[in-house]
Amino acid sequence: MMSKPTLTEHRSPWVVFTSPADPWLASETAALVQRNGLVLRLDGREMQDAASVFRTFARDLSFLGYFGHNWDALVDCLHDWHGPGHENQDHAILIEHADDLLKSDFLGVFASVLAQVAWNSNLRLDADGKLDEWRQRIAQHFVLLLDHTAPAAFTEKAARGMDVAVALSDGRLLATLTDIDWPGGDPASALWTAGPLSFADQEILGGMTIKLFRDHLGCSIHEALDILQSRSEQLRREHSNG
Repeated sequence: MMSKPTLTEHRSPWVVFTSPADPWLASETAALVQRNGLVLRLDGREMQDAASVFRTFARDLSFLGYFGHNWDALVDCLHDWHGPGHENQDHAILIEHADDLLKSDFLGVFASVLAQVAWNSNLRLDADGKLDEWRQRIAQHFVLLLDHTAPAAFTEKAARGMDVAVALSDGRLLATLTDIDWPGGDPASALWTAGPLSFADQEILGGMTIKLFRDHLGCSIHEALDILQSRSEQLRREHSNG
């Protein structure tokens, strides 16, 4: 059984997709604030493309003028973010009304960027997995809040992100980084499904298999249906464009 995600501890999952009514969210944000942490809220409806993602983060988190408005710059600024008067405080960034991100073509890279930021901040490791003595560990996590979309529907697209691994647990979609390339992040027993969900493509094209998805991902029938539909639509688009 996978442990529940956290907003206060220095461990993965780094990104959580869930409902704003999830009791876990209320409990974790309260615990974070009680520890003098910050809960920061961004509006996912403003993130229509990559450029608007960069603008939203820069404006709402008061990035400094050197922010380069690209994905690498977002990693750097979020990793170094302290905010006005908030140096080295633990924090969670909630992206509210995030449903429409499912339609975006950047969701995979977005999930990867957020996970990389949290990995850096929480574990204080450099790219070689060694302790970075110049940085203080900060509990930093990201939550995408979905008003009317099942978190499982985001599984296929989130799993396209570079080095992203995903898992379904208690109705939430959890995202982390594969421990081969990003050491120190996850217990060896975690039931992560790494990489794009291509393991069942032939069966999908052949008309099979809710059971395969359910058994492979350890999810419910309803979650398997959401994932299967998302992957089927992607395969149809690839076929029509091919």
